[in-house]
Amino acid sequence: MDRRLSLITAPKVAPQRMQQQTAWLASRVRLPQDGIASQYARSVRANVESVLESAFPLTHGHWAPVDRWQRVEGFVAHHGACAPEFHHIATEFVRYVQHRHGEGSLNWPRQRLALLEYEWACLCVEIDEGVVPQVVPGEEVTAESSFVLNPTLQLLALPFAISRSGVVPTRQGNHFYGLFRSPDHQVVTQRLREWDVALIQLLQQLPGMSRAAFQQQVQQVRSDFDLTEWARHFHRLGLLTLPVGERQPGVPVP
Repeated sequence: MDRRLSLITAPKVAPQRMQQQTAWLASRVRLPQDGIASQYARSVRANVESVLESAFPLTHGHWAPVDRWQRVEGFVAHHGACAPEFHHIATEFVRYVQHRHGEGSLNWPRQRLALLEYEWACLCVEIDEGVVPQVVPGEEVTAESSFVLNPTLQLLALPFAISRSGVVPTRQGNHFYGLFRSPDHQVVTQRLREWDVALIQLLQQLPGMSRAAFQQQVQQVRSDFDLTEWARHFHRLGLLTLPVGERQPGVPVP
C-alpha cells in the first residue's frame, strides 16, 4: 500500500497530551472546583439551558427554576454524550432522561416523559433531510393513483391529546398522530384513527406497492371502504404524496 494513502486513511487519534487536556477541561466543566474554568462551565450550562428552552418549550414551561437548574446540572455532570456537537444537545438530553428514567433515578410521570419525546420528534421532523414535494396546482388523487408517504412522516402514540391550544391531558388510552413536515416547512401533528394507522403502516411495510395490491389488501378487511376518498383526504393534508410520474394536474374520478 502507498504509505501516503495509509497515512490518510489511518484512524485519526488525538495526541495524548491533547486528550489529557480535554479530559481535564471536561472534568472541570462537569464539577467546577475553586473557580478553575468556572466561566467556561457557566457558559456551557447557559448554552444547554438555552437549547432546552428552544427545543422543548412545553416541557421547559412545566419546570420551576430549581428544576431547570437540576436538569441542566445533572445532564452536564453525569451524561457521556454519544454525539457531543452543539446541535446534538437536544437529542443527548432525551437520551439522558430516558436512561435515568429507565434505571429509576429520575421519577418522571409517564405523560411528562412522553411530552419531552413528542417535542423531540417535532424537532427531528423539522430538521429531517427528506425532501417534501411541492404540491402541483390542480393535482388530484384518482382511482388509479398510487401512494407515497411523506418522507418525514413519523407515527406517534401519545398519552395525551394535541390541540391548537397545546397539550390536553385525558384519561383515554393512547391518541394516535402522524407527525410530518409540510411543503412550506411547517411541522404538522395530524390526529389519526386506528384504521388510518393500520393503512399507513401497511404502506410503510410494503413501499412501492401497486394501487391494485393495496386495494386488494384493504378489501380483505373492509370491502366497502372508499380508499380513493381516504387517499384524497390525506393527500390534501400533505401526509400522502403522489409518485413523480403521476404528479400532474388531473380531473378526479367522481
